[in-house]
Amino acid sequence: MADTHEPRRARRRRDLARMKARARRYDPGYEKAFYRANHLAFCSKPLCCGNPRRYWNKLTAAELRADVTVRDEY
Repeated sequence: MADTHEPRRARRRRDLARMKARARRYDPGYEKAFYRANHLAFCSKPLCCGNPRRYWNKLTAAELRADVTVRDEY
């Protein structure tokens, strides 16, 4: 059976090259798009992952859980 082990440094370099290429595909007009390779989550919209207290004056998920816990104790 062939040994398919890849050295760690080679794997990291190959993964980084793959992520940089993906970042360039996501934003072809931006010449430094590869800077975003380590964090390709471009979602900064408040609709999906924003802080509800900041955008809608609602409680966060942790605060809702705390309220339920407090209500269950009494």
